[in-house]
Amino acid sequence: MNSKTADVSNIYSLDGRVPIGKAIPFGIQHVLAMFVSDVTPIILISGVALIDGQPFSATDTARIIQAAMLIAGLGTLIQLYPIWKVGAKLPVVMGLSFTFLSPMMLLASRDYGIMIGAVIVGGCVEGILGLTAKYWRRFITPVVSACVVTTIGFSLLSTGISTLASSSAYPMGSWQNLLVGGITLLSCLLFHSFFKCFMKNLYVLMGLVV
Repeated sequence: MNSKTADVSNIYSLDGRVPIGKAIPFGIQHVLAMFVSDVTPIILISGVALIDGQPFSATDTARIIQAAMLIAGLGTLIQLYPIWKVGAKLPVVMGLSFTFLSPMMLLASRDYGIMIGAVIVGGCVEGILGLTAKYWRRFITPVVSACVVTTIGFSLLSTGISTLASSSAYPMGSWQNLLVGGITLLSCLLFHSFFKCFMKNLYVLMGLVV
């Protein structure tokens, strides 16, 4: 048993349940992390998207965020209560993915309608792949999966750096932005490195608090 597994095991009580004192902070951390991951791709896409040659307004961005959260909720309900073969019957929380963020931003910068068309076609293809997963899953080895995830991470490096160095109050790369981002990142790293047991797994929440 590695240290990470040992730390997570300390969350649970003897009957396999999570005590309320531990469940609340973990629940808050999870909700905040999920909310950020749902909203961030929409904000990034809205920042470059065009509709008939015009950039998005704040109202357009708000409407798309609301639509994304609604669909994420419906997807979560389908996972909990499957329809036919669609759904895992597990507490799987659905949300937006960073996997296709780069190509979606590229298409949205040309026209938002083009991106929507690509999403519809891609969604149909992904649905077919999901229903036939048992036939091709053996070809997706851990090496292939790792390469895909690593490539996604590299493609988002510029987004992460620009987000760390920017804000609505100061220009890109200003020392104020870098100071806030650096303190937050350092807080997460220190909390995860020096705290023990289940507390170290709350490093995301502590970074948000700081």
